[in-house]
Amino acid sequence: MHIPAFILVCSGRTFLLAALLFFVASACTRREAFLEESEVPAEGGEGEVVTYDGQLLAQVVFDSVDYIVPTQDLLQPFIREFGDGTVVNKVMIRKVQETEEDEPAYYLVGMGMRNGAYSAMALELDIASDNSLYLSSKGAKHICQAAAGCGFCYFTFAGNKITGCECASRAPGNNCVHKVSRQNNLLKDVRLRNMRQETKKK
Repeated sequence: MHIPAFILVCSGRTFLLAALLFFVASACTRREAFLEESEVPAEGGEGEVVTYDGQLLAQVVFDSVDYIVPTQDLLQPFIREFGDGTVVNKVMIRKVQETEEDEPAYYLVGMGMRNGAYSAMALELDIASDNSLYLSSKGAKHICQAAAGCGFCYFTFAGNKITGCECASRAPGNNCVHKVSRQNNLLKDVRLRNMRQETKKK
């Protein structure tokens, strides 16, 4: 099977990045620090707190992503999150930073096929002060789905924010559908393995 390269589009410039599958881009919400016991103040409430449900997925170490949760463990959660028959076969975390002045953005990406058409999902990640990456149910969800005639799609963005979704061929009639949700349920009722803890036990 031919594996195309990632394509990243931002502010009129196209960059080609070697990779195993299709490319998708997203942004991240930065959290400089988490409160103790993962509690954050509720909006508009005095003294009221809500539990932060983010789960640790990875950590950025010297500009590289150190996976703490095996990516293969996230395949089924992505399939469930799509909920439309999309078969996800690749999961990864990607960084987006158009210029050095832009804040780096990290996102969890799941890619696959539905009835022969390409589909991708990008979920915003929170980044802690120690560069640990968390996914919470409050992370926005972006979906890019190829319509008939389009081989695959990519997200377009400016800075580190997704702005749309386009077909790679850009031929007339070849379109992609971009859907956005403010929340996600990817890790709802999902227990994740921690490779660091498993290594320590050995």
